[in-house]
Amino acid sequence: MRWAGLLLVALLVAGGCTGGSPPSARPATTSSAQATRPSAAPQPAQATPAPQLPAYYVESLRARPYPGGKLQVAEEVTCHGYSRCLPGVHTYRMSWPSNGQTMTGLISMPEGAGPFPVVVVNHGFIPPERYGEGQDSLLFAEPMAQHGFIAVAPHWPGYLGSGPAPADLPAIVGQTVTALDLVSSLSSLPQADARKIAFVGHSNGGGVSEIAMVVDPRIKAVVLHAPVSTDMAQNAHKWWLSRPESLAAVGTPESNPEGYRHLSPRNYLQANQAPVLIVQGTADHTIPRDWTEATYSALQASGVQSRVAWIDGADHDLVGPNLADAVSLQEDWIQKALGV
Repeated sequence: MRWAGLLLVALLVAGGCTGGSPPSARPATTSSAQATRPSAAPQPAQATPAPQLPAYYVESLRARPYPGGKLQVAEEVTCHGYSRCLPGVHTYRMSWPSNGQTMTGLISMPEGAGPFPVVVVNHGFIPPERYGEGQDSLLFAEPMAQHGFIAVAPHWPGYLGSGPAPADLPAIVGQTVTALDLVSSLSSLPQADARKIAFVGHSNGGGVSEIAMVVDPRIKAVVLHAPVSTDMAQNAHKWWLSRPESLAAVGTPESNPEGYRHLSPRNYLQANQAPVLIVQGTADHTIPRDWTEATYSALQASGVQSRVAWIDGADHDLVGPNLADAVSLQEDWIQKALGV
């Protein structure tokens, strides 16, 4: 027994010298909180906001809303002023909202309940103090109403009770915005088929129609009578520089060539846009023939369905048989484009 006790003591002493871990010792561990804590996510670089494009750029006009509103039809003016007093046509004063302003114009309507396709007729430049109600528009509008169209002829901002255009827009762009708000307002007129819309423009009104046709896909047919250039710098040099108030933020072509590039419809022609007819007299003393040929070439190169019709001996203002020929060409083109 004594020998056994001594042996047990010796074993215990030897075990204590082997370096074995005591019962209370634990391997070092990482706490679960430390193990699952994510590393700090890298902070994204602050994005620099894209500079806002000027409001008159075609890109801006394409993105701009055109809410329009209620189209109000007022008193009849058939056979008064520039009304042609055509059988079966009734022409009334109208108004609609644009940019918080009330705009005015004339609407020529056929007899019947409709719905009728719509032609927007944009008149050429006439100084506001000399402008008469329906001047340079009813001659293209009322014949269309005689053949089953509603024809609307806006008075431009500042003309005959129309409110002013936005101060940051060149005059021709303010006129375009007004016309496109009018398009939006057509849905409030029960007789109008707002799915079938054509634009017609003479001279500067042709320029309004040129801008509108590259901005708004709701326009399904276009007729340009002796239109200004699709290169807006040419129009500025010929007319706008003598009326600085019409330039607004765009300035001059020399000070802002990039602005004019983004304002010129020639740079935005696309094959899927509305078909375009250009009508011009061979004796036009206002619009150079090479301007019209350059516009037509650009339309063709872009794949836009297009045609130029030259009226022999006609000047810039179409009258008599020349006007009758132009209106006949206009009506035929629009009917085919709209399928009516």
